Amino acid sequence: MSDQTLAVGTRLDDFQITAVLGQGGFGVTYKAIDERLQRDVAIKEYLPRQFAFRDETATVRPRGPQDQEVFTWGLTRFIDEARALALFKHPNIVAVIRYLEANGTAYLVMEYEEGKDLERWLAGRSEAVPEQMLIERILLPLLDGLAKIHQKGLLHRDIKPENVFIRRDGSPVLIDFGSSRAHGEGQSNTLTSIISAGYSPFEQYGGAQRQGPWSDLYALGGTLYRIVCGGPPTDAIARHQGIEQPSALSVGAGRYSEQLLRAIDQSLAIDPAERPQSATELIALLPGHVASVSPDQSATQVRRPIAAPPQRRWLPVAIGSVLLLSVASGVVWYIERGLPGTPPVVAESAQQTTPEIDPSAPSSDPIETRDAASSPVPASDSNAAGDAGPIAEPPAAVDERAILAGWSLPDDVDNYRSNQIAGGLLAYTSNKEKFDACLAVGCADLATLMGKIEEALRGYEWSKAGYHGSIRLDNPRTLTNPDCPFLIDVAETITSEGATRSQQRSYCTRDGFDRRVEHAGVISDQPVVGTAS
Repeated sequence: MSDQTLAVGTRLDDFQITAVLGQGGFGVTYKAIDERLQRDVAIKEYLPRQFAFRDETATVRPRGPQDQEVFTWGLTRFIDEARALALFKHPNIVAVIRYLEANGTAYLVMEYEEGKDLERWLAGRSEAVPEQMLIERILLPLLDGLAKIHQKGLLHRDIKPENVFIRRDGSPVLIDFGSSRAHGEGQSNTLTSIISAGYSPFEQYGGAQRQGPWSDLYALGGTLYRIVCGGPPTDAIARHQGIEQPSALSVGAGRYSEQLLRAIDQSLAIDPAERPQSATELIALLPGHVASVSPDQSATQVRRPIAAPPQRRWLPVAIGSVLLLSVASGVVWYIERGLPGTPPVVAESAQQTTPEIDPSAPSSDPIETRDAASSPVPASDSNAAGDAGPIAEPPAAVDERAILAGWSLPDDVDNYRSNQIAGGLLAYTSNKEKFDACLAVGCADLATLMGKIEEALRGYEWSKAGYHGSIRLDNPRTLTNPDCPFLIDVAETITSEGATRSQQRSYCTRDGFDRRVEHAGVISDQPVVGTAS
């Protein structure tokens, strides 16, 4: 079982696995048959490959003693959220049939659906979605489902076109509750971070602002923006740093009503207090007196003065995305996912999978605080694509664009790549600071924060306009130098114009945006067949 999946034919209670639908960093999705009722189902298995592996007996075990606490914490969250989601009976929320515990882990059994996710559904259309269809057939059913979720004190936290499934009859269903979390006055404000570039609000990037129904409505607004404007919104990090997003009102003028476009723009407000606070508030902004959603009386309001995160000047980080982990057909940044969601199978296309992880490989070392001198920078990137020798020595005043020498990346791709670097560094530094503060007072979020730190260090991939890259953080050092509080190695590989290049650089940074390259290894280059696609 080198791919860490259960073999076809494996039985789990009344279910027999018939196919593997997909794999992610925190779970595996299977197609199975319910032998008792003779129907197809989808089963999600909790298997956080960063912290656990499957042994020769098919049992899922933590990779080492240092991973036991995080693995157990995630398993508990998986079971708790499965129980909560099983209470939902709504036509526009993916149906949870039951959950199982076996093989040292847990399984979520969900209905098997056929159709396409919204992103591919839109790609297959030759004309714009009519406003009436958009509101009545897609938006209102989703809002009704969201109202139910929020009434139960849960947030979805990863609404995006890939997680809105369009059934063959045209009805939508909200899927992938892998990052859902409780919210409310009795809940911790320190929620695990889950990022989908362009669709996640700023408060999900690890800031101090509290998440609530308004956070899901931002993501839903971004999904509507994708429908009416033809592309995703500018990600919240770039917007917060001053990059303007074309308004839906300007892009959709003449094709959609002004009232609908203003509702979309209001949902995408950077300040949570300026957004609709509940599903019912958003529907009140829509044109006409259309069918109302169920009252969302439990939504906690955020209408209060909110301290905006400090503005910072930073290196060229423009329109783009911050993401971590390529999943299925989209590129998504998962800093930590406590409950992997289970997207219904898409009958029209095969599911993609993430790269395999060697189950025998040891877990990453615990986070350490080390002096910069104790960890010299390697002469070359250990993650290079091949054994080719160096093609260029970095200039004396090296910057992170040296790896692009001779390439003509479009500005939007170059800016996009820059945001990936910023996002990876931000993920580590912000969570490490929270971890240290939590450790000092003995708070209850240590396991959560450790998981987020380890996930940030694991790295991520990105893809845009035919260009592909990967970034891996390593060897973080906490320093006493106020000009360089963190020194972190970043190994980067990028494929463009028929070649794959790799380089390792060491960054001094506070938060990923204010950063400078302290050291850089040589650039390795390996030609590849054809061009990036």
